[in-house]
Amino acid sequence: MAVTACYFALRRPTPVAMERYVPASSLAYLEINNLADLFDDLTNTQAWRELGPAFGLSSQLRQIGLMADLLGRTGLGPNEAVLAGRAQLAVALTDVEAETGQTDEGPYLHFRPRLALIIETHAPPAAAARLVNQRAIIIAQRIYGMAVKQEEQEHQGTRLLVFRGAKTDSQLVAAAIGSVVVLTNYLEAMKASLDTIAGRSPSLAEDAALARLKPDIAGNAAVMAFVTETGINKLIALLPALAASRYAAEPETVASFTNLLEHLASQSAAGLLYSAEFKDGGVADHYLAALKPGIGEALAEAMKPAQAASFMSPQLIPREIEELTLLNVERAGELPERALKQLAPHVDIVAGIALREFVINLRKQYGIEGGESVGDAVGHEIALVNFGDGGPQALLISVKDKNRLAPFISRYLSHGNAKVTTENVSGTEIIAASNEDGRAAAFIGSFLVLATRQQIGKMLDAQAAGNVIAADEKLQTAIALRPQATSVVSLKPDDRRAGELLLGVSKLTRVTDGARELLDQEAIRKTLDHLPPTAGFTEFRAYGIYSERRSAIGNFSLLSSLFGGGEAEK
Repeated sequence: MAVTACYFALRRPTPVAMERYVPASSLAYLEINNLADLFDDLTNTQAWRELGPAFGLSSQLRQIGLMADLLGRTGLGPNEAVLAGRAQLAVALTDVEAETGQTDEGPYLHFRPRLALIIETHAPPAAAARLVNQRAIIIAQRIYGMAVKQEEQEHQGTRLLVFRGAKTDSQLVAAAIGSVVVLTNYLEAMKASLDTIAGRSPSLAEDAALARLKPDIAGNAAVMAFVTETGINKLIALLPALAASRYAAEPETVASFTNLLEHLASQSAAGLLYSAEFKDGGVADHYLAALKPGIGEALAEAMKPAQAASFMSPQLIPREIEELTLLNVERAGELPERALKQLAPHVDIVAGIALREFVINLRKQYGIEGGESVGDAVGHEIALVNFGDGGPQALLISVKDKNRLAPFISRYLSHGNAKVTTENVSGTEIIAASNEDGRAAAFIGSFLVLATRQQIGKMLDAQAAGNVIAADEKLQTAIALRPQATSVVSLKPDDRRAGELLLGVSKLTRVTDGARELLDQEAIRKTLDHLPPTAGFTEFRAYGIYSERRSAIGNFSLLSSLFGGGEAEK
């Protein structure tokens, strides 16, 4: 009897599907099912366990999640602590406005998102209402200062508290409906959320892509997010203003490219899903670009991985690189043409012509013209290498017939009437061009390497010294663990994001001043080197493009910007 009583007393409230509370018209939303679990799992990652002591963080921080969970289960303790242990959270982006202008420093773009924080407290309605009445004013004062203005409104029988700053048009709106607490930065966002929670308006639970694909990507996720089809189109529509504020591109060029993206997105995109899961002492970030019927099948056919294929290019690539992307597809040399052929029947004539022009221009960049093909001269493996030197990415292509590729290499190097020179380095012939981008080419082993002269030199030196990625057991293990249907593998050998997160936490807790120089201390550097590399795997499935990225800390590293990590106190 006592055991049964303890079971019911400590049982968690039954979770609800938070998308039921998010307006169907929203552009995107993010949900966290349990803050206590999230903090407990985060502080139990290998990165936190090993880096925490190096930064001087107290081991007691790792007990916060456990204590919050216990308070949430028992209901014994301060209201805020109980709430943290029980609550489910969702942040909904209901709309976004873009304000553009011009200053002496150039054009600018200001985004004004309309956000709703929706909290399922799993508390009695009276307790949720009391929480809003007592705590909303404190939050408003922290945002606007003590001179905050407060007024009350009513919407369909629900009391709204509206707070405004003395010198700003922005607002904070708070309300409680049943056990749910809602905070928004715009009155209309509050009304839309309340109507959805009350069942007067449709919710995102009715989105077909989310309902169909959420079970595939959510699983044991600590965090889940979804960008709707409307949200994708809205974000693409903002690209011209964003490009104008950051780049010196011609407005007509930007507008043309954006129109193409909008056109393709409207015919192909059904939504974008994301989730983060704690796994094997690290974090697995999952991404799924949901595609409309026909598009997904076409891409999956074009990007079909070569069966039982192994990667040989790591034997040529130095360890000291920024990032490596490995592509494994059947008949890689025919990939652009094959993708165009597969996609063309599923898009309209405008998109079809645009895709055809893109493929033609891409082929021309590598010296391939007209009906020429390199399909039977190229193998299944292509590698892209970011050396982190500010230069272009190096391209390695597995080769079956070197002689067939000779005319294309000649055109590639002589582009723009560039002068071409040849030199022999330790038995390897390097052909370099006088182009501004410093392009050069060489056959190394069974690969054609298109890179700068300096990058090719680094590869030859690394191969001679045995200092290549293939000799790194951690990276080879990451490659070997790829799922069978993987077409693309990405590797980042030196990922400092875990260090940046813990640096931010150390600054927040006043253990350090948050200076980035701390990341270069020997003890921290050794610990970072001991963590597994970041590895990503991409599959092209019939319903969309699925990617998984495994790393020490995942996208939780973004929290470091909130903590102020990376900059010393001034």
